[in-house]
Amino acid sequence: MVILASIFAYKKVQMFIRMLIYIVLGIVVLVVRHRNKKKTRKRMDERTEYMMKHTKKDKDGKYPWEV
Repeated sequence: MVILASIFAYKKVQMFIRMLIYIVLGIVVLVVRHRNKKKTRKRMDERTEYMMKHTKKDKDGKYPWEV
């Protein structure tokens, strides 16, 4: 146990462990953001399609916001 504590006492080992934790957390954050972005984009596309289906068009076949 003392040997292990003395190894971690070195500055370079502490810096390596700290940087490793930052890199792992950064990768996890990027993966979660990418996954959520895909889910949000899919949900927006589905809702837009639903809205376009259920919005009435005028006599020229245009939506109200296309006037």
